Amino acid sequence: MRAFFAIEFPESIKEYLNQLQMSIKEKSISGNFTRKENFHLTLRFIGEINNNEFIKFKESIDEIALNQKDFHLTINKLGYFSRGNKKIVWAGIQPDEMLNQLYSKLERSLEYKGYKAEEKKYVPHITIGREIVLAEEFNKIEQTVNMDKAVLTVKKVSLMESARLNGELKYIPLYSKEFS
Repeated sequence: MRAFFAIEFPESIKEYLNQLQMSIKEKSISGNFTRKENFHLTLRFIGEINNNEFIKFKESIDEIALNQKDFHLTINKLGYFSRGNKKIVWAGIQPDEMLNQLYSKLERSLEYKGYKAEEKKYVPHITIGREIVLAEEFNKIEQTVNMDKAVLTVKKVSLMESARLNGELKYIPLYSKEFS
């Protein structure tokens, strides 16, 4: 199974992101847009795992959730990564020390269990869509999108599976732990 660590969102945040996505879709020629129920914030992508690794990852979640306090994140901007003439459009998170600490605790736990540290700097973002071809310049679109800042409370961390079911990509929680 393909797995990743993530922060799941409540329905209200998924609806907010869906509205942002609709604004981008209206100004796009084509693209592969994230399904509303799949919106999340990835902490670390892992890839294919087996049952032994699953047990180690559950232990990592238990470790990082211990003594972790709830915290708030603010979705405050739009951005993109270029892939030729196509883009990965995302909603960005306001820099947050608690999120950075949670990410660092996860990385330390994984390293202790023998997993190589992530080489790239962690850039928290929520993917709105991939392979998007915009109808006009991104900065023009960005100015027209109503970007009220949305705030969510982070209360847990999850190990998620990325699976194709009936031809649709679904992100399924395998194990979650609320902060204590």
